Amino acid sequence: MAASAEKTDPKLWDRIKSEVTASDKGGKAGQWSARKAQAATKAYKEAGGGYKGKKSDENSLTQWSNEEWDTKSGKPSGETGERYLPKKARSSLSKDEYDRSTRKKRADTKDGKQFSNQPRDVAEKSAAARKAGTKQGRASGGPTKAELMRKAKSANIRGRSTMSKDELEKALHVA
Repeated sequence: MAASAEKTDPKLWDRIKSEVTASDKGGKAGQWSARKAQAATKAYKEAGGGYKGKKSDENSLTQWSNEEWDTKSGKPSGETGERYLPKKARSSLSKDEYDRSTRKKRADTKDGKQFSNQPRDVAEKSAAARKAGTKQGRASGGPTKAELMRKAKSANIRGRSTMSKDELEKALHVA
C-alpha cells in the first residue's frame, strides 16, 4: 500500500470523516467511498488540518483523482446503476463488456453490496488499459500531476491544491 502523510490533527480528521461518511453526498449515507475521501480531505484542509511527512506519488487517492472516472453515459452511477470507470478503461471496453460489467454492478447493488467486482475478463482488460495509459503518459515525457504540484509549491503558486493537472501546467508556464 502507498505511504500516506500523517495528519497533524487526528481528532479533527475523525470528526470530519464521520460527518462526510454520514452524508449522502458522494455515495450512500454511512458508506465510505473514494469521492468521500476526497471531500473529507478537502474539508480537513479547509478546517485547518494539516499533514506532516510526504505521501507517495503512488498514493491511490491521488491516482484516482487523476484518472477521469465517469460512466459511459456521463450520468451519475447512483441514478443509472452504470459501472463507474476511468476514461482509459471505459474506452477500451466493448459495448458488451461494459454492459456485462454494469449488469453485475446493478445486481450486486440490488443485493445491498457497496462494492461490486467486475467480471474477470473485463477487470483484466480495464486494468491493462489503465496501466498502459499510465506508461504512455510517462513515456511522452510529460510530468505527472504530483511532479507539477512539487514545482508549483517551489514556485509558491497560490491555490495549487485545488488545481487540475492542466491548470497547474498553465500556472507554471505563466510563472
